[in-house]
Amino acid sequence: MNKKKKFWRYENWMVMILMCTFGFVMFDRFAIATLAPFMGDIGMGPEKLGFVMSAFALSWGVAGYIGAAIADITANKKRVLWISVLCFSICSFLTGLAQNFAMLVGIRLLMGLFEGPVMPVQQAFTLAQSTPSRRGFNMGLVTTTSVGLISSLLGPIILVALYKTIGWRPTFFMTLIPGLIIAFLIYKVLKEPDMTKVEGSVSKADKISFRDSLTILKNRNVITSLFYSVFIITWYVSMLTFTPLYLMNVKLAALTASDPDAAATIMSLIMAAFGAGAIIWGMVVPAWSDKIGRKPMTILFSLLAAVIAPIGFIYFDSPWALAACAFFGWCGTGVFPLYLVAIPGESVDPKYATSAIGAVQLAGEILGGVIGVAIAGMLGGKFGLDASLIFSACCMGVAFLVAFGYYESAPLVVAKRKAASH
Repeated sequence: MNKKKKFWRYENWMVMILMCTFGFVMFDRFAIATLAPFMGDIGMGPEKLGFVMSAFALSWGVAGYIGAAIADITANKKRVLWISVLCFSICSFLTGLAQNFAMLVGIRLLMGLFEGPVMPVQQAFTLAQSTPSRRGFNMGLVTTTSVGLISSLLGPIILVALYKTIGWRPTFFMTLIPGLIIAFLIYKVLKEPDMTKVEGSVSKADKISFRDSLTILKNRNVITSLFYSVFIITWYVSMLTFTPLYLMNVKLAALTASDPDAAATIMSLIMAAFGAGAIIWGMVVPAWSDKIGRKPMTILFSLLAAVIAPIGFIYFDSPWALAACAFFGWCGTGVFPLYLVAIPGESVDPKYATSAIGAVQLAGEILGGVIGVAIAGMLGGKFGLDASLIFSACCMGVAFLVAFGYYESAPLVVAKRKAASH
């Protein structure tokens, strides 16, 4: 009985709701990449798909930083979160109504405006309402494992199955239902996070201004994350955007011509292997970072991801080998809760943590998600989709080098080092 009560405490409810929230955010974001090979009436080739994803990233990045700053200044993070979820779910529904490419771009731009604030705002809950000893683990669950389970593992399987049954437009209509449920749970269950109670907060109840929040740009770890974000976002979004097209048009080209339904099923299962990898690595990497350190984990798994995921897809042809590359290569997603949330959040006064996360997201989405992915799309259109994957591998290689610029921020590791130095 005591064990049951202990499990169903508020912290676990908070983590589960936030996992559903961000998992569904990314499900909606990348649904269009999974369904792109079947959107023949709009003609989604590499350049068009890259443009749609870049437009979305532009509004996501700008809105993420502005929404995070508003949430910090107004101290009303819960309201910002549930309203954002409600509005982007409506936009996902509207995607199914797009009659041409221009209309599709407009809808996805609007959708990015509402999805952008979700990541930095929800991480304020994780930072403020997690037990310190499991903060990194919780961040991994919310940021990476949730995306692996809902968006990457279940997403391609569900989306392709729905497409086969009802078509791509009604598939987008169906996405409204989980969005409404999640918005309701946020409204009813979550509590407003009190950032002044987080360890490391300098002042207790002072109101902050937008100008105050800019002090985060003086912090070395925040600056390093700004640069790191550009290259890992290019790798991440490019892989999820162009891999379905790459599989259908290159690796499974013969099967696509003879049996497109079978090819679509195999493609969805290989893409699901990304999700399986994210589930595991999203728990393992942040948990190890709590004990070993944020910096060494970021360096190690950036290097592994640069080599395994994009390059492996080019050199192997077997669906089983491709799935293995997807699973092991997606170890890089375990770094997301570190560079995006834990490191910047632990390196500044907690009352500025949401703004720091929003700033890192902004840099990554504008320079990586917009410009980087657009370049990957143009390369794929001109030289073949192999070029898109090679470009993403190079970007992750640069991220590996940038990671050496961090200083350690994991509370347990820092405390041990201080104790050893005395």
